[in-house]
Amino acid sequence: MPLTVFVDANILFSRCLRDWLVLLALDSQYTAFRPYWSEAVLAEAFYHLRRKYPNAPEQQVERWRSQLDHDFPEAKVTDWDPRDVPQPKDPNDHHVLAAAYAGEVNILVTSDGDISDFQQCLDQVNANIEVQHVDDFLCMIAERHPALVRRRYLSQVMYWQHRSKLTEEAAADSSNEALDRAGAKRFAFMLSTDERFRIW
Repeated sequence: MPLTVFVDANILFSRCLRDWLVLLALDSQYTAFRPYWSEAVLAEAFYHLRRKYPNAPEQQVERWRSQLDHDFPEAKVTDWDPRDVPQPKDPNDHHVLAAAYAGEVNILVTSDGDISDFQQCLDQVNANIEVQHVDDFLCMIAERHPALVRRRYLSQVMYWQHRSKLTEEAAADSSNEALDRAGAKRFAFMLSTDERFRIW
């Protein structure tokens, strides 16, 4: 059975991280992992996208969300209740823990700084859910599915080549720098140094 993974809003907000996680799931036909989220998580992510890009046309912002709904029609966790789990230090994250708990996922992936707080809240209700930073999660997937990650890395490099008219090596640097800025520093370093992911 593939891993089931609840994705926090801060991951979906980041185009770089969102693309990596969504496309790894799709490319593997869900054999690497199956992502889940809630309507509240989507609403939070796209609220922040709208604030970051206030001048973006509605269709441009909504297209990202519509694509997620199309590609992952069964991804939404429903019937979650914040009263089922302790409130974390940041009450705005309560809905994330509640939905992950209701979804009975294996892993909650976030880029939130206080991983231990999330984990303690879930442990208090004996939820068999591991909380991972997105950087750790991507490194784990790379170890488990190196061929999949290499194919996705090559696609990302080709995207940067086409977008910025770069050489393959410069495009790889741009792809890695985007991951670094998004908070996946170890994963970016892994792609740039591990022989399993060499693309030239």
